[in-house]
Amino acid sequence: MKVHLNGSLVPQSEARVSAFDRGFLFGDGVYEMVRFFGGVGVAMDLHVARLARSLELTAIRGFAATDLARISHELLHANGLRDAGVYLQVTRGAGPTRAHMPSPDLVPTVFAYAAASEPLEAFTEPGTLRAIVRPDMRWHRCEIKTIALAGNILALVEAQAAGAEECILVREGLVSEGAYTNVAIVKDGTLVTCPLDDGAAPVLHGTMRCWMLDAARAAGVPADVRRIRAEELASADEVLVQSSRRLMSAVTHLDGTPVAGGRTAPGAVCRALFAAMHSRIAREVKAQLPPTQSA
Repeated sequence: MKVHLNGSLVPQSEARVSAFDRGFLFGDGVYEMVRFFGGVGVAMDLHVARLARSLELTAIRGFAATDLARISHELLHANGLRDAGVYLQVTRGAGPTRAHMPSPDLVPTVFAYAAASEPLEAFTEPGTLRAIVRPDMRWHRCEIKTIALAGNILALVEAQAAGAEECILVREGLVSEGAYTNVAIVKDGTLVTCPLDDGAAPVLHGTMRCWMLDAARAAGVPADVRRIRAEELASADEVLVQSSRRLMSAVTHLDGTPVAGGRTAPGAVCRALFAAMHSRIAREVKAQLPPTQSA
């Protein structure tokens, strides 16, 4: 495998980062993960915008978020991939020693790699998962896609111990997000999802959350962007999570209790939204194929 490191493509075995890199010492960095189907990056414009926001909010200078697309395609080409996930990480860089106060002249460390993933044809229907619900003990700047994910990982470790795959986090009685997903519910046919920032602590600007809302408009599903009270999870007709890797999944159990009286398969709204998102990707992939392949 070839990886990107500071402007060069090198074999994975030859990639070297300083032991004094601030990403290693402090978790002082940001990241993005873009899903590619047929060589097309899903919601690339949203990923670039989110990366730019993260870099600005952390005051990490010296890397242009717009380079994400170019680096991604270089990695796909170098590794002979079309269906993949591309992970890119930018840290503040490495200093001469460990110091909490960063030097203003640091050069960011940029690392990225591509890993093979399932093709679009493998996504025939929404996935399902089980979740637990726990207090959100993380810092409140969740709109920054930081590599410092100890709080998220601890939540997932607890979920794993409980036989679940995700942890839905609650802050002051309100749903914030999952440990690695955005969260939505369906009640009486209406999709409800959290606002990005309503003056309270913000949530991650999820790319598939945005696409889900687009899908709702396309499928004629009413949508309400507002805070979700924790108790609404138990009474919801459907509980949905969104992520770049799986697009849309249905939560079947919360803290061991079946959702919606025992439904173990994705509900009607989840299926409709997933289908609209899937069709959108298929159209974008087809639009970028050569004429002889798209006919």
